[in-house]
Amino acid sequence: MRVTSNSFPIDLRQQLSELMEKQSTLQMRATTGQRVENASDDPRSMHKIMGLEEEQRALYQYEKNITNVRENIDVAYSAINSIKKVFDRASEIATLADSAKSPEEIRVYSHEVDQMIESAVQLANTKHRNVYLFGGTKSLTQPFTVTRDGAGKVSSYTYNGNERLNLVDVAETSAVTSTFMGAGGTGVLKNNQGSDFIKHLIDLRDNLESAKADNIDNIKTTIRKGLEADEDNFIDHYSRIGATQARLETSEAIVKKRAFSLGPLISNEADVDLAETLVRLNEIQNAYTAALQTGGTLLSTSLLDYLR
Repeated sequence: MRVTSNSFPIDLRQQLSELMEKQSTLQMRATTGQRVENASDDPRSMHKIMGLEEEQRALYQYEKNITNVRENIDVAYSAINSIKKVFDRASEIATLADSAKSPEEIRVYSHEVDQMIESAVQLANTKHRNVYLFGGTKSLTQPFTVTRDGAGKVSSYTYNGNERLNLVDVAETSAVTSTFMGAGGTGVLKNNQGSDFIKHLIDLRDNLESAKADNIDNIKTTIRKGLEADEDNFIDHYSRIGATQARLETSEAIVKKRAFSLGPLISNEADVDLAETLVRLNEIQNAYTAALQTGGTLLSTSLLDYLR
């Protein structure tokens, strides 16, 4: 078999090129700490890494969702708590307004109740991050608008929201509501069980303004009964919010634990074994140096050296 004179230099260049490429790869791994950066490095590991990272991103998104929902829930709770304080005072006034007081004394209460109506409407239109919390899914529309009489007092109101709720995913198969209905089946201020807080405040004020015997009797019977329904409704929402907050805490703990546990799994697949890498790099460098020395020695020898 004939061996050409340039076959050795070609083989040497190819071997040196391969050694340089391996050396460069090992140096890069030692620098970055990553064993797998491209699919070609290890297709099986890359597929597994991509799956784990996708799951981790989903968990981080659930964690963000939980944070956002908790903000809405906390703001809504604060608003409902403030409305409940308005209710407490209104209920107290409804009890104080009796036939033992003069009409003038009773009318004084009507001014206070009128301000309560304004406060209740303001709280019913509570916003957080430019989103109305008591309008159902119509979170960009002011849920409660009012009609005023000639004296500028609120005479009635209109609910502009709907009876649907925004659902936010907090896990793969779990979602919670991030807003509330202001009115409807389970509305915060009006429901189907007799609660209609703003209307009851308006009725209370109007009856206090008249301060007649019939009006006082109406406060004792009809209006107090309505206020009792309002109280039951507020207590029900306290319970709902408390249950949702507990659920968010549980979901957050699970999500954080799962996301944290994925880190080592991704690291096991993607991170380099630094000790092993440095040993291999040293071997490649030695092989590269030896190849250069051998090549330099052999290439410096010519046919004349053998003919002497």
